Amino acid sequence: MAALLAVAAGAVHAGKDYSARIDYLYLDANEGQAAGGHAALRFGDEVYHFEYAEGGLIRAARQAFEPFRLLYTETENRTLHISRIAVTPDTYAALHQRFETRLERQNAQFEVPEALRRDREILEMLADATGAPPRLLVKGLGLFEPAQSNPPEDPALAELRARVLTRHGADGIRMRMDAVRQAISALRPDPPDDPLPADVHSSAPWRYRFADRYHDFHALLEAYRLLERAAPLRRDAYHAPPGREFALKPDEIDALQAFSRKLAESVLATLEHPRPDQGPGLLVALARLEALGKTLRYGRLVFLDTLKGREAAELPWRGAPPIFSAADADFRQARRELSNGRELDEVGYSLLENAANRRLDARKALAGRVPFRLRVPSGLMPARPGIPEEIVRPALGADEMRDAARGLRAAEAAHGERLAALYRYHLVNRNCVTEIFRTLDEGARPGVEGLGGRIEPMAANAIPFVSAQNVERRYRVVESFELASRRKRFLETLDSEAYLAELSPLSSAIYRPNDEDSLFLFFTDAPALARPLFGAANLATGGLETLAGIVTSPFDSGRTFYLGLRGMLVSLPELAFFNIRKGTFHRGGG
Repeated sequence: MAALLAVAAGAVHAGKDYSARIDYLYLDANEGQAAGGHAALRFGDEVYHFEYAEGGLIRAARQAFEPFRLLYTETENRTLHISRIAVTPDTYAALHQRFETRLERQNAQFEVPEALRRDREILEMLADATGAPPRLLVKGLGLFEPAQSNPPEDPALAELRARVLTRHGADGIRMRMDAVRQAISALRPDPPDDPLPADVHSSAPWRYRFADRYHDFHALLEAYRLLERAAPLRRDAYHAPPGREFALKPDEIDALQAFSRKLAESVLATLEHPRPDQGPGLLVALARLEALGKTLRYGRLVFLDTLKGREAAELPWRGAPPIFSAADADFRQARRELSNGRELDEVGYSLLENAANRRLDARKALAGRVPFRLRVPSGLMPARPGIPEEIVRPALGADEMRDAARGLRAAEAAHGERLAALYRYHLVNRNCVTEIFRTLDEGARPGVEGLGGRIEPMAANAIPFVSAQNVERRYRVVESFELASRRKRFLETLDSEAYLAELSPLSSAIYRPNDEDSLFLFFTDAPALARPLFGAANLATGGLETLAGIVTSPFDSGRTFYLGLRGMLVSLPELAFFNIRKGTFHRGGG
């Protein structure tokens, strides 16, 4: 309390408005890549951090706070320590933008070799598929019934087709399909002349690549084909749930009917003068028109499935109510937007569509205790891929395509090497901590005026728990608290007998061994005095798992051997009263 009053007094004396808050997040260590702990910075609901990525690189990431917390405190069983820093609103905005810019620039830089790879793979596929047609997946096409099943026509698309034919004549759709085929035939790969990034501040220019144009033209071609046969949606591509919560009121029906008319007009305008990049969006618009048609016919909300194929994050049931409440609140808010008298647009409809998906998913989880999809972002577009009925080849020879692919491969490798040089992970020189402080130092340094002090992005400050101590000492911290790990919270509820049973995973009521953890006999995160003794037992257990791994290596590619070695390594600090391993709750956990 005294510290709070001192900070407040200092703020008043300096005449500064330190009403904004930035949270420095430190997560305890655990087994695996978490052995050194982790650090992040929170701006409101957004968490920015730097993760170890494939290829030994360090990548910037942004995540909503609640999924971040659930992943680390629940699944990975790590206590989250929070240092709340008082800053001015201007400092808050400037630093928030600085981390967002860092993320956008890095993503753009990494997109270049990915785009070169996509171009190369398309050219190699076309060059090597001189006999059989190449396999291409078009986003959004999998929402519709294939022509081979001879499905009945959808009324909404049949009505739209009649309007197109009235405007453009009986051959209007076929003529436009021929124009798309000619455009695909004329496609040529771009020269691989993207400049290598000079440093982490370089911005890679966006380019509409050959592979993207090839894909989008085929999406446009298939959109015309779907319209021509008024193809209906696949039954598993949409939801028409029963129940009062999805029944619509008259004013909601009016709003959706007005939006359906506006969407149909937008589709007609797109068909008049189409661009290739509009192809995937056109497929989604046709699917939404069908869903809206069903909604208006049934008088209840029918919506496309935006969650199919998305990984479901395991959620402990004690943490479920807030997530379900949030899904319900989001759905209710999206429903209220239908009745506020304002015209519904595509962004609003997308929010409604996603909120309905999450609410239905929550209802299923509550009824059948199935996993709830925690990490699905809002605004997710339904993009189920499908195989087009027709593949059109560019008018290029096989040798010409192979030559272009070789050039793209060389450019892809050059960009990969350059990015590795810029973002190679290093234990103390470039890790999750140093990149936070390095980003804070970009441009005008916040210094005393911004955060209350400065921390050098250097080796001495690179250890996460050391960085958290430095933040407490040097920044304008007005509050410090922790969000306990899943097991730690559980232990606080136990009597002495049940607590003793939790000292070993063999008798634990909450922990179950899983394929992400090495074998061990005792938890050492709580009983500090017994830690060396327990650590010795864990070290012996890791040695036995390593020996077993030698025998099983031909059958499991050395995984048991690796886990045993890792178990021995995280057991060694326990001999010196230091704890790393806490057990995780990945799949197969309790």
